[in-house]
Amino acid sequence: MKGRLVFKLGALFTILSVLLVVPALGQTAQTNEELGKQLKDYKSQSLKALKIAPDKEKALLEVEDKYSLMRGEIAETSKKAWDNLQATLAAPTPDEAKIKEAVAAYIDGQAKLFQSFRKQLEEELALMTPIQQGKYLVAMEKWREKCMPKVCIPVTSK
Repeated sequence: MKGRLVFKLGALFTILSVLLVVPALGQTAQTNEELGKQLKDYKSQSLKALKIAPDKEKALLEVEDKYSLMRGEIAETSKKAWDNLQATLAAPTPDEAKIKEAVAAYIDGQAKLFQSFRKQLEEELALMTPIQQGKYLVAMEKWREKCMPKVCIPVTSK
């Protein structure tokens, strides 16, 4: 059960990462900001429903702000790396060393983005009781389903 939930949260974070990092794949930067505001509002409502103590609610919102700002910077850097990769590949005779460097820069940005989501979740959950943690994760999954109802996660079964 826990593994499936972690997988779903990972998928949510991956999808949000792609939407944040490569707007051409999903949404514009303005829409990303609107989506971020909606998520922040939804989280705030969810925290109130969980009856989180006011001091912990404030700390949780500070965690959200901290990582949201961090991801904005990461997304900007990743977007530049993505654009650089595309430009490097578009050259009449692409330089393999430059492509390798561009790929590494893009992958590094993606890794930082994924790490930021995981660190944020760990910090948020550390401020909650186990019951609040479970309810919070369920609320976030409901938001994901509402926000992105047709998420495609390729998997292989045995």
